[in-house]
Amino acid sequence: MKKGMWIGIGLFAVVWIVLATLFFPYSFFSVYKSVSVQTELPILQDYKMKLYEFKKVDEENEGWDLLKDKRVDRVKFNTETILKTFEMDMMTTSRAKISKRDLNEMFDNVRSLRKTLLYINFNEELNYESKKYLDAALRWCLAAEDEIVRLKSSPYYTRFQLIDEIEVIQNDVRMSFDMYRQFYHAYYWYEGE
Repeated sequence: MKKGMWIGIGLFAVVWIVLATLFFPYSFFSVYKSVSVQTELPILQDYKMKLYEFKKVDEENEGWDLLKDKRVDRVKFNTETILKTFEMDMMTTSRAKISKRDLNEMFDNVRSLRKTLLYINFNEELNYESKKYLDAALRWCLAAEDEIVRLKSSPYYTRFQLIDEIEVIQNDVRMSFDMYRQFYHAYYWYEGE
């Protein structure tokens, strides 16, 4: 009788751990605390092409390090730091495994992006067009940061909810990058106002 009870308890524990790992990967009981997120190939290729083209334009824009009055151009100076967030593995690979540690790293990167965008916003003279795009990039960045905080605060998201939320974060970061590209263009080449 006792042997059967211990076998039942052991079997229940194994089934519990397997189910927790499968359905609630970030929970306390999960053995493998990660989810695999796959980005559709056309979306990934489009993003990587835009990233490549932007980096090429930024490299060609080397002469802008100092403005006419010989002060440091904060946009050019900070773009390399900003690009680190947009080049995260989860953004540039077709299949990414996201663990809780990766969420923390993602949060740090997005928070750093937000701080840098705010720094540029408050310390650089911007025309109306460029300010509009920088504000939009900042809003998308804040949306991604809020999503990450929500994911980190609850370990009881199901695997499918986690995948959906991470895809939302990826989309927010992609939109922030699109708006930063528009800001960059408007900042250096806008002829209006």
